[in-house]
Amino acid sequence: MTVHVSEETEALELASQEQPDIVLLHESLNDTIGLDLISQLATVISKPRIILVTAMTDSHYHVQAMQNGAMGVVITQQSPEVLYRAIEKVHAGEVWLDRSLIASFLVNSQKNKTAAIDPQARKIALLSAREREVISLVGEGLKNQQIADQLFLSEVTIRHHLTSIFKKLAVTDRLELVIYAYQNGLAQLPD
Repeated sequence: MTVHVSEETEALELASQEQPDIVLLHESLNDTIGLDLISQLATVISKPRIILVTAMTDSHYHVQAMQNGAMGVVITQQSPEVLYRAIEKVHAGEVWLDRSLIASFLVNSQKNKTAAIDPQARKIALLSAREREVISLVGEGLKNQQIADQLFLSEVTIRHHLTSIFKKLAVTDRLELVIYAYQNGLAQLPD
C-alpha cells in the first residue's frame, strides 16, 4: 500500500494505526524532513523499517538520520534499482547504506561512544589487570614490599606500577590513590 502524507502528525497517526512493513520518507533539497520525524516514527511502529530518500548528499545528515532510527538512506540521484535493492534489504531487517556512508557512519558512531564515556571510566580503562591488583592491595593498606611478596614481584616493579597508575589516574600520592580507588570501586574498604 502506498500512501502520500504531507503532515508529520498525519504520518505518525497513520504509521501507528497501519504498522507498515516499510516507510519511505522522501525529501528534496527544498523540502527536508525533520530528523525528529524519523525517531518519532521509530517509536510508534513495532518493527520500524524506515528508508530516507533524500537529495541531500551530506554524509553527516545521513549519519544523523541513521542515528535517529532510519535503516537505510538512498540518494534521489541513484537509480531506481538501488531503491528497490534498499527496500529488499531493509525489509529483510538489514541496513542499507552507500559504502562511503558506512565508513562515515562508523567513524561518527565511534566518536559518539568515546564522547559518551565519562572521564573517570576512560582513565580506569587505561589500567592493566596487574595495575588493578596493585590498586586493590594498596586499598587494603599494604606497603610496597607486602604487595610485591603477595604478587611474587620485586618492590621495584611495584614502584613502577604505582608510577604508571599515578600518571594514568592523575593522582599525586598513595592517599589520593586510595581515595580515588574507594570512590571508583577499584578497592574495597577494609573490614
